[in-house]
Amino acid sequence: MQNYSDTDALCNKLLGQLPEHFSMAGFSLGGLLALELLRRAPVRVERIALIASNARAGSKVGHRKSKTLKNLWFSAGPVKVSSLVLPNYFHHEISRQRHANLVQDMALRTPRSAAFAQFDWAAHRPDGHAVLAAFAGPVLVVSGAKDRLCPPPWQRELVEAQPRAHWIELPRVGHFVPLEAPTSLGKALQGWLHTQGAAN
Repeated sequence: MQNYSDTDALCNKLLGQLPEHFSMAGFSLGGLLALELLRRAPVRVERIALIASNARAGSKVGHRKSKTLKNLWFSAGPVKVSSLVLPNYFHHEISRQRHANLVQDMALRTPRSAAFAQFDWAAHRPDGHAVLAAFAGPVLVVSGAKDRLCPPPWQRELVEAQPRAHWIELPRVGHFVPLEAPTSLGKALQGWLHTQGAAN
């Protein structure tokens, strides 16, 4: 998503493939993309779950981070990038050690163009709080209490924007909720999928 035209193309492709009405669960950057799809097709979205994500707009800090990651990818490769971000992914050292190879493998399998598109989208994304506030369907927010990348204050911003959202904060869990707390996340998503009408 190196520019908004690329974002348009991706979103249009997804909206063309998805059924008329659908639900979305997005983890981290996936949550940002879910909010963008909600912005573009609010009447088609039945429910949305944001996992270790946020609705903040891109920032100067994000721009610098994007540039740093791209330069590092060019100079040292994807494994070096994964080593840089790994400490912020997990709260427990044992989790970092257990999943380090998986994170590196994901980096190696990601084409450079796709990685750079993700860096750029994270840096230039629009604010999503108003979009979330206007949404009438069930909203689930799941986060780790020890998340360094999307900390608790950012999660509170989501709930303040949409007070009907159901927020589950997992203690002693960092950013990579699907790997550090898969059972808790699975139960939360099951409940969200069975929620009818407005969020609890």
